Amino acid sequence: MLILLLAAVVPAMYLLRKVYKMDRIEKEPGRLLVKLLFWGAVSGAPAAVVESLLQGLLNQYVTAGTLLYNLLSGFVVAALVEEGFKFFFLYKVTFKSPAFNYRFDGVVYAVFMSMGFAILENILYVFQGGLGVAASRALLALPLHAACGVYMGIAYGQQKAHSLYAPHSFFSVAKACLPAPILIHGFYDFCAFMGTWPYMVLFFGFVILIFSLTLKKLKKASLEDGPVEEVVIDG
Repeated sequence: MLILLLAAVVPAMYLLRKVYKMDRIEKEPGRLLVKLLFWGAVSGAPAAVVESLLQGLLNQYVTAGTLLYNLLSGFVVAALVEEGFKFFFLYKVTFKSPAFNYRFDGVVYAVFMSMGFAILENILYVFQGGLGVAASRALLALPLHAACGVYMGIAYGQQKAHSLYAPHSFFSVAKACLPAPILIHGFYDFCAFMGTWPYMVLFFGFVILIFSLTLKKLKKASLEDGPVEEVVIDG
């Protein structure tokens, strides 16, 4: 059991360490990062309940295995719900925190929140499926959650900066931060749900592309980090 637990947790901790080290200017408080991991794990509970309810509705009205069924399962049941709950707790825990004073902080917060969710999910899957599942999730699922966190976090840091100069609300910030992670997460799940070889080719091509783009965006966001008081011009 210890080996399974380590196999589920260590890859996520490696990704967290990489992102933490890229926060060049001012490291975030350890207590806040632990809090984000905790609430990330907690967010999995309401997400699971809502996903179960939506999946039940989907099973009633749409034929399982069809294109429409897999689209809705991927983009709505999985991506929208999971990324939505992650963002909800991210916003509540950090948006008004005095520690949130640099734009890259948003990336750190979002990745830690995502990894809290992913670690709990990973433990559940690995204890059910064993080391083979641990290996596949370390290479695919954990980086996927991290990638969604990076895209969410870049937008989140920008929205924090904008909030100092323009009116904002939870929904306006969510509108800016959620589209990219939902699209990434949804397309990933949709291809996996389809399962046929053309979609699996597309799946692995997408994984390579999005992980490469995420790494570039992460490095760029780290190098261009600055105080949230600086006016940010999108694009």
